[in-house]
Amino acid sequence: MDTSIRLRHSPNATFQADVAILIHAQTSVYYSLNEVGTVFWNMLDGTRTIADCATAIAAEYAAPPEVIAADLLEISADLMKEGLAEAA
Repeated sequence: MDTSIRLRHSPNATFQADVAILIHAQTSVYYSLNEVGTVFWNMLDGTRTIADCATAIAAEYAAPPEVIAADLLEISADLMKEGLAEAA
């Protein structure tokens, strides 16, 4: 996986709360995201790349973009593996 991938929410995912609690609709397993993970989740509309999201989040949190990009790649892989996000 690389930062040029565009992700969107999977139809298997349900979102609740300001801090994301994701519930897989078929398995009923739930996942929680921290504040930055929630910001990323809210950006997953299928039009932005992971790199786009990393740039925006890095600017918002005054963090190094390469660190944010690495973190987003990791969470993206987890979300896709769990069926909560998919490539657009």
